[in-house]
Amino acid sequence: MAWRDVCRRGRPAGGRVRQDDVNRSDPPSAHDAGGPSPGIVTFVQEVVRLDPPWRTPVKPADFPTGCRVETYPGHSAADVHFEGRAADVYLNYNDADGRRWGDWLFDWCVENCRIYQIQGVIFGGRQWFSEMHAGEPFPRTQHDHDDHVHIELNCNGASMT
Repeated sequence: MAWRDVCRRGRPAGGRVRQDDVNRSDPPSAHDAGGPSPGIVTFVQEVVRLDPPWRTPVKPADFPTGCRVETYPGHSAADVHFEGRAADVYLNYNDADGRRWGDWLFDWCVENCRIYQIQGVIFGGRQWFSEMHAGEPFPRTQHDHDDHVHIELNCNGASMT
């Protein structure tokens, strides 16, 4: 099934799991995009697999462009992956190279968030959401993102081609 836009525009994106159903009153099918969005596919191809067109900060020459990337469907219906708007790039925070690569991707996403309309990034002990903490990265105490960088786009970014 091809991706279908399940977003409702005009509501804040921020760090919410589902930006348009914060009370989780919709049926899960209302958020099933059917696949990864054009925006997240473009992001993975241009930033993870190739050299990003915007080169600040500079991508490490040894970045593993063949690393595992997961997009749709995620782990549940209440998930930005299920809406086709997120990617998990598997890099290990507890490995020196993995941390260096993941830190680069995290920093690149924050620095260039407007290009792909990135609304959130999580890796290791840091997280960033466009509408939280004045747009500055802040600490993360959970250790559920030590093995991957989570990147999520807002609805407009997801529908970009």
